[in-house]
This record gives sequence, C-alpha cells and structure tokens, in this order.
Amino acid sequence: MKRVTLILLTVLVLGSAAAFILCPKQAYSASERRRLAGMPKLSADSLLDGSYTGKLETYLLDHFPLREAYRGMKANFAVTVLQQKENNGIYIANGHASKLEYPLNETGVERTVQMVRSLKKSYFADNRVFYTVIPDKNYFLAAENGYPHMDYEKLFALLSDGLDGEADYIDILPALTIDSYYRTDAHWRQECIGGVAERLFADMGCETAEFDIGSYEQHKIENFNGVYRGQAALPFPAEEIVYLTNETTDNAQVYDVESNSIKAVYQTKLLLDEKSLDAYDIYLGGARAVLNITNGRSRAEEADRRRLIVFRDSFGSSLAPLLLEPYDEVVLVDLRYISASLIERYVDFENADILFAYNTLIWNNGSILKK
Repeated sequence: MKRVTLILLTVLVLGSAAAFILCPKQAYSASERRRLAGMPKLSADSLLDGSYTGKLETYLLDHFPLREAYRGMKANFAVTVLQQKENNGIYIANGHASKLEYPLNETGVERTVQMVRSLKKSYFADNRVFYTVIPDKNYFLAAENGYPHMDYEKLFALLSDGLDGEADYIDILPALTIDSYYRTDAHWRQECIGGVAERLFADMGCETAEFDIGSYEQHKIENFNGVYRGQAALPFPAEEIVYLTNETTDNAQVYDVESNSIKAVYQTKLLLDEKSLDAYDIYLGGARAVLNITNGRSRAEEADRRRLIVFRDSFGSSLAPLLLEPYDEVVLVDLRYISASLIERYVDFENADILFAYNTLIWNNGSILKK
C-alpha cells in the first residue's frame, strides 16, 4: 500500500512539473482581470535581498496547472463546507456578487471635497457646478444581509457640509435599485440608468428634461462575466452587456487626448482583442484621462454651444453617451489618470456646466485623485 501511495505521489509531482513546463504561460487572467506575474530575472542582488524568491513564488502560483479549477474548489469549500459569508472579500446576496468596502474614511472624504473646492477656485469659479453620488452595490445589499458597510448617511452629510455653496447636489438614488447593476460586476447597466440621466437633465436645467429609452436601439453582447465572478472564484451564470445607440451616438466623435485620435462612442472592436481585460471597456474605450465627445447633430454656433464637463470614474463611461442629447459637447476628465494641475492644458471651462459624478468609493478615498 505504501508503495502504491509513493508511486501515485511521484506521478502526481512529476506530472504537475511536466504540465507546468509544457503548458503555455498566460500573460493575464481574464477571470481575475489582472496581469499574471512574469518570470523574474535572476541576479546577485535579487538573490541577496530575497526579492527573487518572493517573485518566483508569485510566478509559480500564477502559472500553476489547473489553477482556475483549484481556485474554484477552494472557494466552494470555503462557502459551502466552512459556511464562510464571503470569499476573497466577495459575498453573494439577493442574487448579486458584491465586494466588502468599509469603513467610512472621513479623511478621504475631506480630501475629495478639498479637491472639488480647489478645482472650482482655480478653473471655474463662476460656472454652474453640480455633484452627484453613485452608490456602490453595498448601499442596497449590505445592511439588510448583515454585512459591514460604510456609514452612507454620514458620507452624504460630510459632502453636503463640505460642498455647501460650492456645488449643487443632484440626488439620483431614487432612480436606482440593485437590479440597475450587473450581478457579477461593480458597474451599473446602461439600459437601466435612463432615470439617472433624466434627473441630471432636470436639475441642470436642460431643455431636454425627459429621457426616452425608446428612442435608442439596444445591442446585446452575450457571455459577460463581471470582475466579482473571477475574484470570488464562484460559479455564476454569464450575463449580457447592453449598449444603447441612436442617431446622436452614431454621429458623435470621441477625441482621446492621450492617443491624439478620434474614436467611436462604443469600442466594440475591443471584444475581439485578446488583450482586453474587460468587456465593459466597450463604453468609450474604458478608463482614459480626458475624452472630448462632440455631438455630431449639433448646428449651434460656437458662442451658443452648450457644454458639459464631467469629472468622472468608470461609471461615467456608460453614462456619458446618454448625456449627449441636450449638449453639443461633453468632456470627461478622470483625475485618477491626469493631475488636476494639468487639465487646463486640455479642457476649456468657459461657459460650461460642471458635474462631479463619482461613486461612493471615490468620494470615500480622495487620495486616489491626482492633485
């Protein structure tokens, strides 16, 4: 019996080693939405300071044969056998996967508030300025299912006090439910945020105060797996992404400052790119520092053009195309990728409406925004 066990163990070890050597190495993990570790370079310095062994261990773990299967088995064991309420910080409630995000970081909120105040003082002291708060999924799920969460009531109070007299608050919460979001991802579904656009239009005084989703054509992309599905390593049915088009979005042009190129509103070609980690990037190509979207249907003279500048995060990628109807130009600025001190080189603030549209996690962590 011992001999059989020894033989099986030897076969397992040698088989795993052979599989590791022979199997092609992947550059990134589609399920986890991250790049995998590369083989570290061996040097005398890296050996002496111990960094080589640490990097080698990470590399071996990232490229272990059947790694995804082992991750799935570990996650299922933790949740079904050990009865853990979360795995890798991801929990399942009401048919949705969500990530634990807490507690409230008052210092982080203050930093974000000071960023807004500083930007207004420097660039648009006389403009109309608005802000809104995009709730994360925990706002709808955590409390009723017994999970820890940030103090949302206090977050809203801190923003109200800090931005009083600086920016007008637009409440979009009544326009959202948990089903406005993907089940396996952090983001909201574009086809479910027409009410958000309508509230923004109304409070910003747009002539087009109603959002007619019937005027848009819906395009569906199958087999979307959100970031939480991969991070949790738990089985979850695939979803579909829907993006909305009409004459306005079809004729709009998107100028990408980083690449100095003109693009379409929806980057469907990214679905064919094996290096693209997130199908959600079809909305405006994903995270970019500055994007200038021009409404192709506009016939307004330059002096009469209505412009909106949105300081945004990733949620703004799917929202922005829906804001084009009443505006001739919509400019998106993501301060996670460009310093606030540089934006005047690329953005003209004159006579523009200003909207800060951040999700709760950004409002809670101002250090992520570049000064």
